[in-house]
Amino acid sequence: MRYSRIRRARNQKRYAIVLLIAFLLLGGIYFLMAGTIGKAISNIITPILKPKVGSQQDEQGGDTANEIGLEGEGTELSLPQEEKQGSQGPRITETIKIEAKSFFGIQLGAFNNRENALSIANELKKKGAAGYVLEDQFSRVLAIIFQSQEDTRAVMEQLKAQAVESQVYELKCPGVDMEITASSEKVKGIESSYQMVMENFGLIESIIKDLDRDKITLEIAIENLKDMRDEIRTKTDQLQAYSTDEEGSPVLSGLRNFLSTQVENLDDILLGNISDRVEISSKIKYTYIDMAVKYKKYMEEIANG
Repeated sequence: MRYSRIRRARNQKRYAIVLLIAFLLLGGIYFLMAGTIGKAISNIITPILKPKVGSQQDEQGGDTANEIGLEGEGTELSLPQEEKQGSQGPRITETIKIEAKSFFGIQLGAFNNRENALSIANELKKKGAAGYVLEDQFSRVLAIIFQSQEDTRAVMEQLKAQAVESQVYELKCPGVDMEITASSEKVKGIESSYQMVMENFGLIESIIKDLDRDKITLEIAIENLKDMRDEIRTKTDQLQAYSTDEEGSPVLSGLRNFLSTQVENLDDILLGNISDRVEISSKIKYTYIDMAVKYKKYMEEIANG
C-alpha cells in the first residue's frame, strides 16, 4: 500500500515534468512562428502603405511643381543651378504672392471696324488723351485708365457735362502665388522686380494727374520718366544676368520682355518732341494703358500655364 502511494507520487511528478517540457517547446515554437508571421505580414503591408503615404504628402503640398492657377494657387520658377555658388549662397525656395489687380479705363467707343476706331483714337491724341485701341471682340478706344474706379467715374462726369458719353472698361489682372527656387540674391532680385512694376503703375499715374492739373512742369515730368526708364533698364539687365535658359524659365523671360517693352515705350516719349505738352501728355497716357494691357496678358499667361 505504501509502495503504491510512492509509485503514484513518482508518476505524478514525471507527468508534471513532461507537461512542463511540452509547454516550453510549444511556447518556443509559438514565438518563433509569431515572429516569422509578423515579418511576413509586414512585408505584405509595407508596399501597400508606402504609396498612400506619398499621396498624402502630395495632397498637402509636398511637390507642387505643376500647380498653376488663379487666387490661392501658384506657379513654380526654378532658375538654373549656378556653376559656382560663390557669394550667392545656397539655393532656397520662397513663395512670392502677386495680388490680383484691376484698372478702370474710360472707353469712348467700341467698333467692329478697326479703321473707325483708329480715326477716333487719332482725334483723341490731338487733345492729350491716350487714344489707345484695345483689341478683343471689338476695337475699343480708351482715353485714359486709373487704378481707382472713383477717379474714373469723376472724369466720366466731367465728360458727361461736355455732352461726351463714355463707359467704364475694366482690365482685370489675375493674381498668382509664385514659388521661386534660386539663390537668396536672385529670389530678392525677382521679388523686387514685381514690387517695382507695382510702384511704377502708381508713379506714372501720379505724373499724368500732376501734369494735367499743372502741379508739375513738363520738365519735371520728363525727368521723372527718365528716372523710371533707367530703373527699369537696370532691373531688366539684372534679370537677363540671372538666367540664359529661356525655355527653362518662361516666367522670368516673360517678365524681362514685359519690362523691355516699357523701356521702349518710355524711350519713344523721351526721344520725341518733349516741348509739346499735349503730345507728351497723350504719350504718357498711352504708355500707361499699354503697361496695364501687357501686364494683364503676362499674368494670364502665368496663371494659365
